[in-house]
Amino acid sequence: MEAYRTEEEQLEVLKKWWRDNGQATVIGIALALALVFGWQAWGRHQQQRLEDASMLYQSLLEADRASAADEAQLATARHLAEQLKNDYSGLTYGVFGGLYKAKYDVNGGDLASAEAELRWVLQQDPEAQLKLQAQVRLAHVLLAQKRYEDAQQVLAGGEMGEYAALIAELRGDIHLAKGEKTEALSAYQQARAALAQLESAGRNALLDMKIRDLEGATATADKAGDSAAATESSAAESAQPAAAAEASAE
Repeated sequence: MEAYRTEEEQLEVLKKWWRDNGQATVIGIALALALVFGWQAWGRHQQQRLEDASMLYQSLLEADRASAADEAQLATARHLAEQLKNDYSGLTYGVFGGLYKAKYDVNGGDLASAEAELRWVLQQDPEAQLKLQAQVRLAHVLLAQKRYEDAQQVLAGGEMGEYAALIAELRGDIHLAKGEKTEALSAYQQARAALAQLESAGRNALLDMKIRDLEGATATADKAGDSAAATESSAAESAQPAAAAEASAE
């Protein structure tokens, strides 16, 4: 009987606990299950978005490859780049869409639209390599518009990584466009030095030509300067005896 009474008391305790806490427990369990299944559903949704974006990107690449010889494929590539940017702006694929849109704008001569696309890409705070790629392309667009200071500002500061040679050469192009030949030569030489540090990089014939041309122009300018200085010095020396004779005559 003692054991039975104890079981009855235990049962009453359990019943009382359930009356006091049962509803909250059920709600807690329901919320936990909803959270688990909701998280799983969100994960599946995100995975599906990635797969859809990847397929769209592959279609863009195919259309882009065919666009050089087919105007219809170019129109398709433009449409796919627009869709990729708009529908997947929160993903890296959206950044790819923006970069391709800028490419088509440049090829079409619409530099203002290309600039807008590249600035949008930078606003998405992409990963380092994509950011550098967008900065280099934007600087090229600004250089083509003769907005030299803006182009230099885009390339200012930051870690250049494997883009160091390309960025240094572009800085040289900007200096040269501004008529700053000494600064341009220095930037080109920095680009060649950075290029030599890349194991997979070969010779850059165009860069070498730029350096040779500027070295030749600098040497010619130096010789001209030396010649002019020598002429002035000779004239000054010739003038001294004449001045002395005039003073003596007086």
